[in-house]
Amino acid sequence: MIPSSREEQKKEAFRLFEDGRYQESLQYCNTLLETGRDQAIEVLSATNLYYTGKLEDAEVFFKDLARKMPDSSYVHSYLAKVLEARRDEGAIIEYAAAVHLDPTNLDALRSYAEYLFSHGDYRGAIPVFRRLVQQGKKPEDVKKLIRTLLEIGEAQEAMKTHSLMGVDTSAGHEVVDVLVHTGDYKKAAELALSLYRETKDMVILRKYLDALSRFDMPSAIQEYKLQLDEHSDPDILLDYILHLRENGRYREALDVTTTHSFTSEMPVFRLVGCNLLADMGEITGAQAAYERLITEELVTKNDLDILGIIIATYRQFLLAHFPVRVAKERFLATVSHDPNAASLLETARFFENIGEPGEARSWYYRAYRADFITGGLEYAKFLALRNEDRECEKVMLYILANVKKRSDLGRVASVITSKSGKMHTLRRLMDQLIRRLEEKRSSLHSEELEFLAIAYSIAAHTALNEMDYAGCKYCCLCGMDVMPAHSREIHLVDFLNLMQATKEQSVADRPIMNAEKSKKRAAATPPAPVIADQLGLTETEQKIIGFLKSHRTANEMDLRRLLGTRRVVGIVNRIIQKATAQGLIVIGKKGVGEDGEVYEYTGT
Repeated sequence: MIPSSREEQKKEAFRLFEDGRYQESLQYCNTLLETGRDQAIEVLSATNLYYTGKLEDAEVFFKDLARKMPDSSYVHSYLAKVLEARRDEGAIIEYAAAVHLDPTNLDALRSYAEYLFSHGDYRGAIPVFRRLVQQGKKPEDVKKLIRTLLEIGEAQEAMKTHSLMGVDTSAGHEVVDVLVHTGDYKKAAELALSLYRETKDMVILRKYLDALSRFDMPSAIQEYKLQLDEHSDPDILLDYILHLRENGRYREALDVTTTHSFTSEMPVFRLVGCNLLADMGEITGAQAAYERLITEELVTKNDLDILGIIIATYRQFLLAHFPVRVAKERFLATVSHDPNAASLLETARFFENIGEPGEARSWYYRAYRADFITGGLEYAKFLALRNEDRECEKVMLYILANVKKRSDLGRVASVITSKSGKMHTLRRLMDQLIRRLEEKRSSLHSEELEFLAIAYSIAAHTALNEMDYAGCKYCCLCGMDVMPAHSREIHLVDFLNLMQATKEQSVADRPIMNAEKSKKRAAATPPAPVIADQLGLTETEQKIIGFLKSHRTANEMDLRRLLGTRRVVGIVNRIIQKATAQGLIVIGKKGVGEDGEVYEYTGT
């Protein structure tokens, strides 16, 4: 019987939801919303849309509700769930808002923790799992906390957490891993074997065999053989082959690679087979096997990362066993004809290995054109090593201007801030990196936040060296603000030491907190010839830059007379676009006058 009154229909909608009958509940919600607005029903309707898989509609509903109810932890948490299901990086922002609004919202906390964990942000997940454990002490949350601590290398802390949480977590993968990480291999093997006998879990079997191999290799090899007679597990088989290889049992290891049918379809086993042939001194056979594998992988290109590993191994094999002339001929014939990024990069490294930097540079550049992130980063590192700072900066600025994904931005940041390189000394590049990271700050994971903190540290050092004491203090405060918990490369004391140095060196230590804002000193813009070279300007575009540099301002008619064409606006717009892509502003538009648009040169 259909409920008659609105209140009864509302109760029925909630009852159906509680019973998991989301589609029926949604129908009641739609009927109720047709006759009047009701915020509770709107929230229920949006939640039903999520559970029935209508993610696009659910996103629209929850975004509208978030505007109406900005303080609702529930709304933000479910908007996050929807965005996560749609693979939208904005999910992390909504999860963070939900737990900030209500730290006791266990559903939001758990969803947030699982999101961070599943995306590899273990350092970010630790505080969330700790809060969950404090509030609920559920064994699954404790296990996840232990797992997260292990992932960041905190084995002792993981063991301490396990000891404090009691016997409910005494048997599981996490405890086996804790024992392995703390060096108690025998106990780890015993526990893993006991668990395997109970569960028949192949993952725990692999952990048992691994733990056994760490203190009794002969017994482990025998146990591997026994288990593989019963099971066809690729991971366990690969571990067994690698153990045989480590112990010099090359022929036995090679024979094992053919005992299971799936090995012929998996490149990793075929690569190990190539390596074993080389280990045994069968150079001709190894060469043929490498080249056959590479040829087939170049056809499928299923995984360019694995392809790169295979080609890198082949490169090292050729250089170790053949004269340079022969190695070069074989490598070019086998690898370099295919214009994928992995082949182009490995060809560049080959020429770098044999001492031909000119050819290496050419191949790195081609890799950059094929894949502006992967190829571009390697090209830029090559340029930096050869002190080609201007070209290196140009490439990196282009990459920064065009990178879209958060994870890719993190890759770029790791290269720029690396202490082993010199890109962090390029002032304009560092300014642009900070700007890009700040743009995505709310969606950054812990690793990218640490890169931002490091960038602020570098900027603070630069400001201190230039006696810009206010700037140094500002960068220190920004760096401390963004630095994540459990940071690896930078710590609070690094910023505190800089602050101390600033106060000691400053003649008049002026406060920056609550001080009047002053215009930030602009970074020096390169002179016109450098700009033309850096931006890749055409001859016509260079004329405009030269004219504006001389006259500072010009209108559209001035430039028409200079160039003898009416297409001035389009040309100027192209210059502005090229400059923007490199992080520069060289031409400013000052409005429209009687003679068309007015332009101003903003360089130096």
